[in-house]
Amino acid sequence: MKCLPLSIRPFRRTTQAGVALLFVLVPVLNRMDITALSGNFLFFNVAGIPLADPLSVLQAAAGAFSVTQAMCVGAGFALLLALAMGPVFCSWVCPYGLFSELARALGAKRASVAPFPRRASFAPKLLIVCAGLLALFLCAPAPLLNQLSMPGWYSRALQHAVFYREALAPALVIPALLVAEFLSGRRFWCLYLCPQSVLVSVAGAMLPGRLRVRFSGKSCTCANLERSCREHCSLGLDPRLAGIKQRLQCSNCGDCVDACRKKGRALRFSFGKDV
Repeated sequence: MKCLPLSIRPFRRTTQAGVALLFVLVPVLNRMDITALSGNFLFFNVAGIPLADPLSVLQAAAGAFSVTQAMCVGAGFALLLALAMGPVFCSWVCPYGLFSELARALGAKRASVAPFPRRASFAPKLLIVCAGLLALFLCAPAPLLNQLSMPGWYSRALQHAVFYREALAPALVIPALLVAEFLSGRRFWCLYLCPQSVLVSVAGAMLPGRLRVRFSGKSCTCANLERSCREHCSLGLDPRLAGIKQRLQCSNCGDCVDACRKKGRALRFSFGKDV
């Protein structure tokens, strides 16, 4: 009897939940003057090691705001990770990604059938980023695209709640979006609108040999109309397809790889060229 590889999802869910809980704990520790961990999803400090949202740093530079060396280093870490591993932040780290997946799964179960977008497009997100940077360059007094960061609002809302004992009103957009995704059964924010995913997705797509899902047609045992791998993709992508569009949209969650474990293992994570 062949031994199947371990399922990826439990490890991913543990990581996602751990990060979400970490950002609940960080402001509590900071209030107790424990600052080894500090900040939010726009800029975070781990025992002196800076991590930063690349889009936030790019906006600061475009708007002639103060950009520190630590911010540049932190953004560089995120982009280097994307170059090697793809946009894993979206599927393994982002707390909104976790909540969005759960909302979509519950919505699909409620509707009995998971509705998939016919064509996932990267263009709307790119246009949002370009418009935000242009507005910032021309007249905006502050980085506009930071206001569209769902993980940013998640962590900032927790900080505000701990330090000021009150809710941060703009963060209420998060539950509103989740309700909309539950009702529609689609993760439309991550697919079409999220500007934070643009730079890491582009960085990941630039290197064809980086870690991503590869498809081997010779190993596929599915019938022509069978699409178990796509049905398990919360973004509604077809992991059997290759090309730049697929690389820009796929977040390397591994759910399709798990679905394929009992069906020939035609999908796998690897570095290098497709076979």
